[in-house]
Amino acid sequence: MINNKKISVIIPAYNEMNYIGETLENLKLDWLDELIVVNDGSTDKSRDIIKKFQVKLLDLADNHGKGRAVTEGILCSSGDIIVTVDADLGDSVVEIKKLIDPLINDDYEAAVGIMPVTGGGLGIVRKLADWGLKGITGKTMLAALSGQRAYRREILDYILPLENGFAMEMGINIDLIKNSIKFIEVECSFKHRVSRQDLTGYRHRIRQFADISRFLWRLKREKYVYKNKIRRA
Repeated sequence: MINNKKISVIIPAYNEMNYIGETLENLKLDWLDELIVVNDGSTDKSRDIIKKFQVKLLDLADNHGKGRAVTEGILCSSGDIIVTVDADLGDSVVEIKKLIDPLINDDYEAAVGIMPVTGGGLGIVRKLADWGLKGITGKTMLAALSGQRAYRREILDYILPLENGFAMEMGINIDLIKNSIKFIEVECSFKHRVSRQDLTGYRHRIRQFADISRFLWRLKREKYVYKNKIRRA
């Protein structure tokens, strides 16, 4: 708890056996009130590793995708501030404090972590996301695809339910901007695995590109139908 605000952290995990243990080990923080891990149908030993830690474990029988996993975690959370992070951050996960501080000490309602540039990947997915966000909202972000985020509980109605797959962050970005939710992008020293320049890495980027492309095409076709009431600024 920080300044009488209960803190919940949610981690979606799918086949993260090589990373999830180190991440959870570094989340043994005095001020963290609730740690929820959503095992999204993992077929490796992720679940066995997660069960070694004192966390609230949610098991999804099948792999539903990141958006569904995070949504389930949020619905089971009780914190005043909800933090979502990737499972592969390792010891850098402690940087989440930088996302929480603006929500407690300043008047921000959400925070998005800016990841260091690693040189991994091809950049085409990021360019697609930037182009789509600009076209739909007229705004740009430095970290449109960052999964490291924090929210005040009272704004959750404006972003739930989340888009599934790798379109999750894009959907949240649009909801934040369209609902005039006050958010800040924060530079953090998060580090996570880099998408490899091999078949596995290319498949990952293709999935990202496909999910975001389908999402943007649907928004264009439907002229963006808001899934929740719109908050007036």
